Amino acid sequence: MTARDWFLKAQTGGWAIGAFNADNLEILKAICLAAKNKKSPVMVEFSPGEVDYFGLRNIVDLVKNAREEYRIPILLNLDHGRKVEDCLAAVNMGSSTSSGSSSFDLIHFDGSDSELEENIHNTKKVVEAAHTKGLLVEGEIDKIPGASEIHDQDLDSELVKKSYTDPQKAAKFVSETGIDIFAAFFGNVHGTFPNQPDLDFDLLARIRKSLPDTFLSLHGGSGIPADQVKQAIEVGKIVKVNVNTELRQAFRDALTEKLGEKPNEYAMYKVMPDVILSVAAVVESKIDIFGSAGRV
Repeated sequence: MTARDWFLKAQTGGWAIGAFNADNLEILKAICLAAKNKKSPVMVEFSPGEVDYFGLRNIVDLVKNAREEYRIPILLNLDHGRKVEDCLAAVNMGSSTSSGSSSFDLIHFDGSDSELEENIHNTKKVVEAAHTKGLLVEGEIDKIPGASEIHDQDLDSELVKKSYTDPQKAAKFVSETGIDIFAAFFGNVHGTFPNQPDLDFDLLARIRKSLPDTFLSLHGGSGIPADQVKQAIEVGKIVKVNVNTELRQAFRDALTEKLGEKPNEYAMYKVMPDVILSVAAVVESKIDIFGSAGRV
């Protein structure tokens, strides 16, 4: 099945696929292990910083190997690509015809730093190239606040609300670019905050109505209460939920604990199995929330 097939299946069934960032090999293993345990399709994604760390070709090879080892559908996404040339480099890694491909399945071009018309112009370039290779494209117009970390300062809630997605603006963007997935902003933020905002479901319903034929994604899945995530999937027919911060937190906390228990251990491969299990537990809990368990 292709990424589009999986998203259609999720949308029809009222569940979503977890899109989990991997910033090291152990987190990648944890994501795959959890998905196998839960018999769930999964998406692994790499942001520009993570791409710089791994290398684009290494990422493709790692995911190809993981598909063969874990025998589950693993979709591959370039997450928040901010440069057209970076997105095109991922597109040109190969063509995608199924979840067993040797390529990216989804390219997320994030032009939210640009004015709308420039964003549309650049997104169209990515769409044209990606669709030629059978890849899906995700786009966004709103600057989602935060970063994939634990923030200790409160958000300016009123300022954040002013930058929520405008449904009419979203419709124009999708119509003119031809993207497949729209990253909606309705209270979701990157990272976790002391005053984590609630999701605006009325706005999400209006975004859904304005984009009847477009898949919707939920970025900033860390820190959102489970009941709100489930409601967002129901109201917006969301098919993809991004999670990063909670994985990084679980990895760091577990690694710190293990090194504290074994201060004289220098062979990291002896420490990492328990760390991997800690991250996998987080992924499994998210899979349960998203409703994708048992779909394979």
